[in-house]
Amino acid sequence: MSNKVLKPKKASLYEFTQNYSNNINNCIEFFKSMKWPVGFSCDCCGCHKYYLVKRVRKTKTSYVLENKSCHKQHSLLSGTIFQSCKLDLYKLLLSIFLFFNENKGISAIDLCSILDVN
Repeated sequence: MSNKVLKPKKASLYEFTQNYSNNINNCIEFFKSMKWPVGFSCDCCGCHKYYLVKRVRKTKTSYVLENKSCHKQHSLLSGTIFQSCKLDLYKLLLSIFLFFNENKGISAIDLCSILDVN
């Protein structure tokens, strides 16, 4: 009997871009599942039904889940390390993917040049 621990296969950049680059709904579902792992639930009334609201501003587009019964709005990224980030959801996911796919991480300078940000 072998005591080897099998590492899970890393996703390829091709697979990642196929899943997330042209599909904002997959990006939204990823962040929603990270913030609410057992499903969305309003902290005011406990309702599980919501509308997805897209807010477009000059510098940033954000997504909000609005409760259908009490109309309280819950931001997708508030309360996370990305709450004040101005990158779009795909670039945020790509930065997470690139950081964790490298054995020793990735430098901020390299990440900025890949994502084409300052």
